[in-house]
Order: sequence, then structure tokens, then C-alpha cells
Amino acid sequence: MNLSVGGMAPKLKMILILVAAAAALTVTLVAASAPVGAYSGGTGTSSTGDGGKYRRLWDDLSRRNKRWANRTAECESGKDPDAIGGGGTYRGAFQFMKRTWRRAPKSPGGDPIKYRYRTQAVVAVYLKKREGTDAWPNCG
Repeated sequence: MNLSVGGMAPKLKMILILVAAAAALTVTLVAASAPVGAYSGGTGTSSTGDGGKYRRLWDDLSRRNKRWANRTAECESGKDPDAIGGGGTYRGAFQFMKRTWRRAPKSPGGDPIKYRYRTQAVVAVYLKKREGTDAWPNCG
């Protein structure tokens, strides 16, 4: 009995081709239905698919809070959402410590550098509203 592809009956070859095509189509459809950037490496420009909620929250912030966020992030990290400082202790545009990020209002949890600048800014503003600027003693 010859089990090589060249020795297979034409019907069996066709079945294998159809199974492979179906598998490829399934992978393509699953990837296409994932949130934008859901599988990225966590960069600030194309990370977790959180755009809608945090875009709305950002849009609802006052101009004063947006200016504060932009100035503070610029001072802390050059406004880099992927910044890591203090040997890994401080993370993101606002240089959050992970435990501060996780307990902050509106935080999606996890690691701040896995989220876009806008998400980090919303979390920072809501944290400032709750606790003041103590989290940013030099820049806030």
C-alpha cells in the first residue's frame, strides 16, 4: 500500500485539499473577527482592542484634564505609552507602578504598556480625580 501523496487515489487527494482549505479559511475568519491589535506585542499604537470605550471616556474629559494628561505624560516619559523606567518598576506614558495601575479607576488591569496612550491617559485622569497628583510628584 503506497501512502505517499503521489500514490493516493484522486478522491483522497481532493478530500485532503478541501480539509486544508477549510482549515485555512477558519484561521482567516477567526483572525479577521479579533479586535484590532488584539494579537500585537503590546505597543502603544496597536495594542489591546480598547478603542471604543476609552475613546468615549477621553472625548468626555474636559480640555483642562486633557491638557494635564498631555503635560504629565510628556514630563514622565516623553508621552511614550511603551516607556519603562526604574528597572521595570514604572511603566507606560504616565510611569504607573503595576499595582497603582491595577487599582486605579477605569483601569482595564494587566500591564499599562499593553494599552494605547488614550487608555493610559483616561486611567491617569480618573486616578488624579480620585487621589490627586501624588502619584506624579515631579510632573503632576
